[in-house]
Amino acid sequence: MIRINTLDHCGETLTIELMGYIHKREFPILHDCLKGYAEEGITEVCIVANEVRSLHPLLQQDVIGLGQLGLRLRFQQLRLSIRGTLEFWGLEAWIDDE
Repeated sequence: MIRINTLDHCGETLTIELMGYIHKREFPILHDCLKGYAEEGITEVCIVANEVRSLHPLLQQDVIGLGQLGLRLRFQQLRLSIRGTLEFWGLEAWIDDE
């Protein structure tokens, strides 16, 4: 189960919080949500992910495909396991340590 909370919306930047597990069944929810933001004119999404419990390793191509939505994605407050997964997939540019 995944939960997406909107924390802040300032111009073309949106900050959301993800909670739960991101597996094959939950991923379309995240994809559709981000796609909707892109269609609304959002260009940057900051994703606070300290409550993401798991990111299924078989979702590599799906997650990389999020980059095709035209959004600048910045993952913040990552658990070490999620950070390691993104780094392993070559998505270091999406990690924001601010």
